[in-house]
Amino acid sequence: MPLTLTLQNSINFVSPILKNQPLLVSNCEPALTAANLVLGTILGPPFKWSFNRGSFSFPIAKDGQTDHVVALADFGFLDTQWLTDNNDKIYQVSGAVSLAKEGSRSRPTKMAPQFDDDAGNITFRFNSVADQDYTAYIDYQKRIKLMSSPGSTWGVVPDRFAYIYDQGFLAMMSLLVNDARFPIFEQYFLARLLGAQDGLTDQERDIFIGNWANVAQTLTRSQAAVAGAVRGR
Repeated sequence: MPLTLTLQNSINFVSPILKNQPLLVSNCEPALTAANLVLGTILGPPFKWSFNRGSFSFPIAKDGQTDHVVALADFGFLDTQWLTDNNDKIYQVSGAVSLAKEGSRSRPTKMAPQFDDDAGNITFRFNSVADQDYTAYIDYQKRIKLMSSPGSTWGVVPDRFAYIYDQGFLAMMSLLVNDARFPIFEQYFLARLLGAQDGLTDQERDIFIGNWANVAQTLTRSQAAVAGAVRGR
């Protein structure tokens, strides 16, 4: 799983397409932030990747607590989760954003990463106190490590997915430099990203596309405001 391609490789690809407009104007910006926006989009919900997956487990005691603190510095968001009892029987558990405290006793069916102290400790909360001893098993997507320079690789994204992040970087930079071809580049990026994630539900796809549209609109308004301020000088 090679991780050799850098942001500079992507800049070299994008620059001639955008007629060599400057992409590194000040302190590696706007290229660096644009690339991190693309990286965050690829590695953020609802997308789940085998190369970005971690796993852990912990015991749940009968009549114990609903909250369990786990040292997990690279936790991003829940992927899949399940319980096993002492007879190795498996019970699926659904994920939630947050859960209220609960004192009833039954087999937990939901869990949420309730608190993050930003020091590597995550508090996971179940929706009930366990009715017997279990072991919780969790697969999760890891937290994004942002790029810091043109020499940074694209996080944990393998080189074979350059066709996705290069297209996303091209779309983002074309928007920032007000290139009229942005809608074309954007559609290529979305099609390639969604095509690599054929396990998404229709609802997850719709939510993602809506969120991406909001990001693009926000950047467009910001660019318009900057351009207006420059013209008004």
